[in-house]
Parts: sequence; C-alpha cells; structure tokens
Amino acid sequence: MSGFRRLVTFTDQGVSSISNFVAVAVAANVATTHDFGQFSLAYAGLLLFLGGQRALVGETLLVRYSRTGELTRRIAGAGLGATVLVAVPAALLLLGAALLAGPEDAGLWLVMAAVSPFVLLQDSIRYLFICQARPARALLIDSIWAVGSITAMILTARAGGDLMLVLIWWGAGAAVALTLGLVLARTVPGVVPGARWLWLNRDFAFRYLAEFLTLNASTFAVLYLLVFPLGAAGVGALRAAQLLFSPLNTVFSAIKTAVIPELVRTRGTAAFRKRLLETLGIVLVLSLSWGTAVLLLPASAGEFVLGDTWRNAAELRWPYALQYLAMVPYTVLLAYFRAAQANRLSTLMRGILAALTLALPLGLALTGSAVASAWGFAAAVAVAAVCGLLAVRAGRLRSGRTADAALAPVD
Repeated sequence: MSGFRRLVTFTDQGVSSISNFVAVAVAANVATTHDFGQFSLAYAGLLLFLGGQRALVGETLLVRYSRTGELTRRIAGAGLGATVLVAVPAALLLLGAALLAGPEDAGLWLVMAAVSPFVLLQDSIRYLFICQARPARALLIDSIWAVGSITAMILTARAGGDLMLVLIWWGAGAAVALTLGLVLARTVPGVVPGARWLWLNRDFAFRYLAEFLTLNASTFAVLYLLVFPLGAAGVGALRAAQLLFSPLNTVFSAIKTAVIPELVRTRGTAAFRKRLLETLGIVLVLSLSWGTAVLLLPASAGEFVLGDTWRNAAELRWPYALQYLAMVPYTVLLAYFRAAQANRLSTLMRGILAALTLALPLGLALTGSAVASAWGFAAAVAVAAVCGLLAVRAGRLRSGRTADAALAPVD
C-alpha cells in the first residue's frame, strides 16, 4: 500500500509541475516581451514565497505529523493558518510592486497579488493530504486545477486574450482546487492557531526556512556574479544546459513529498532502510536514464529546444549530468535527515552546499570558461553529498549503532 501511495504522490508532483509549466508557456505566447519580463519578475517572487512556505510549513508538517492519527483537523487548520501568515506578506509585496510598476504594468502585478494566496494555500492542502496518507486527494485537486486552468488558458490564448486574463484563469483554477480541498479536509485556516503552531514548531520550521533561504540566496548570487567573468552569454549557456535536466528537478522534489512521510511512519523499523534503498535505486535509474538521453541528444533536437544557445550549452552536458547524478545521494540523504529528525546534519550538508555553490563555480569561472564553472556546480553537490554520508557514519559510530540497525534518529 505504501508503494502505491508513493506512486500517487509522484504523479501528483508531476501534475502540479505540468500545470505551472503550461501557465508560464501560455503566458509567454500571449505576452509581449516587456509584459513577459514583468510576469517573470512577479512569478519569481511568488515562487520564492512558495518555496519558503513549503520549507516553513510543508516540510514541518511532513516531518512532525505524518504518523497515523497525528494530523488532526485542529492541527490541519493551524497549519493552513501558518500558510496564511506567509501568503499575506507575499500578496503585500506584489501589491507594493504594483504601486512601483506604473500604470502600464500595475494590472499584471495586481492579478499576481490576488492569486498568490490561493496558490500558496492550495499547495499546503496538498501537503496535508500527503501527511494523512491520502495522496489521491492531493492528486484530485491538482488534476482539477491543471485540467480546468490549462483548458481555459489555452482557449483564452486562441481567442486572442491578453496575459492578465490568462493569469486570472490560472488563479481561478487554484481557487477552485483550494475550495474542494478545504471541503475534503473539513477544515479552514486559523490565523491565531497558525501563529501558535509556528511558535510550537519553531525549532523545525525556522531551521528549514533558513536552509531554504541560504541555499537559494547562494544560487541566485552566484548566477549574477558569474556575469562578470563569463558574460551574459556564458550564464545563459549554464541556464540552458540546466534546463535540459530540469525534469529531474520534479523527481527530486517528489522525493520529499512522497518518501519522507513513508520514512516517518516506518522510523525505527527495518522497513525504514528498505524504503531508503528503494528510493535510492529508483531515483538513480531515473537520473542515469535521463542523463544518458541528454548526452545522446542530437544537435537538431538540441537546437529545436534551445535555439542558438544550444551551441554553447552542448559542451556543458557532461558536468551537469554528473551534477544531477550527485544529486541522487544528496536528495536521499536529505530525506533521511528529515525523517530521522537529524536537523543539525541536514543544516550542515545544505550549508556546505550553499557555500560551495557560491565559491567553486565562481572561482573556476575566473578562467573565463563556462565549462569550468559547470564543473564547479557538479563538485559542490558531490562534496556536500560526501559530507552528508560522512556525518551519518560519524553519528552512527558515536551512538554505537551498527550498519544493520534500523536507521533511527542520529541527531
């Protein structure tokens, strides 16, 4: 049964990613270059808050409340209330940007501000259902959002509708999915209980948020700093090569939502190790398969996907293939640390990755080579994963556990 739940959760993650991808693609088709630039800025801000909310609320829910019966309706309402406390500043930030954008662009920012609470709350409902071992409900509401909004957006685009109307349909789909999710969960957000929930879970929630912000700050900073040694074309090549491997990002994201709850439910038993090994094997096969496909991608197909950027991105495929291969043990280790509540170890590993992501690609890029910089990204992930493995081994030796023990918390 647990295997079926993981499969459904992986499917749900794919449906959610497709919905967001199509929204961006349709927006690019109906918008002018200027409008799409404004949308990209607003969407990046929304994604930042979405990622922060997943770290602050979503991951804490998965780690603390995935055991059977722990996630009561009262706690669920408090978790949604905590999400409201994230959604309010997100909407206010986008509203502030609307005031600064000027009359021509204000409407787009206002629409993004209006839809942001629905998007964030709908995402939290997904986590609630996964914690309750009901991923089919998460898949249901995500499918309704995807099918309804994608259909409406495409029809709007074909009818000559503008960007704001496309975004309104996207937000409306999130609102419908959220409403259904609240009905199925039989709960509503409680802001005051949400603040109390954050305080009671502050040792986990704020640590996870800090990890997320540190790692993302490092990633954004290095991309901007790489412009100086590599130029815009070099940075564009790095981003384009990464795009070729982007489907694996969905797989890695699904590991957290699909595997962590199952690990939490089996913590302290022999099944814990089995779940980890199954996850490692499946993700390793997927990573190797997709990496091989990208490495063997014909030039004609690469030019179709990336256009002229393919010429610069093609030589970066090997370092990115090895980077995503190193992401396999790194991501499985992160799932282990979360499920075992080994929070100091996850912070250590992710802190090392943040520091090396800033230092290695930038240092190697001083030669003026985008290829060298790409190897820096790969080395950063590989070193962080090795440090995570060494930390696990050191933790077991200190605690006196053997490799045959059912992996219990080591923090």
